[in-house]
Amino acid sequence: MVGGDFNCITNGYERIGGKPTNFHAMEDFNDMILSCNLHDIGFSGNGFTWNKGTMWQRLDRILFNDQWISSFQNTHIEHLARTLSDHSPLLINMYNTSNSTFQPFRFQNMWLLDDNFDNIMKSNWEAPLFPCDNVCGMTRFWFKLKRLK
Repeated sequence: MVGGDFNCITNGYERIGGKPTNFHAMEDFNDMILSCNLHDIGFSGNGFTWNKGTMWQRLDRILFNDQWISSFQNTHIEHLARTLSDHSPLLINMYNTSNSTFQPFRFQNMWLLDDNFDNIMKSNWEAPLFPCDNVCGMTRFWFKLKRLK
């Protein structure tokens, strides 16, 4: 997920008023979205997130990759009303529809029979805990066990 003020629009419908649309900037922005395999999942609220005088544009957005979309299928973006800023705040809603319950880590003795067991354990243990590599102690241990599930 990446979001913020990109200072660019993806199509002519995301702008009203002001100078003519910069089609080269728009094409570059769309190429970046495509090359990074990101997706705009839509939104609710006002179609324009920025305003200056008579010009209105959708400059602010949140883009998601395939992994996010498949993991959090009920994500929804809401453009909130502007207050003190000339930009609208964006709200990410992630509705949990799964009925999954907590499942503790359980070691399976059969894993020891797998020829790759040692390599899998070693690579997991030595891999950084992105994005929370600064944790330590039992929290670090818990994250590593969770990653093995």
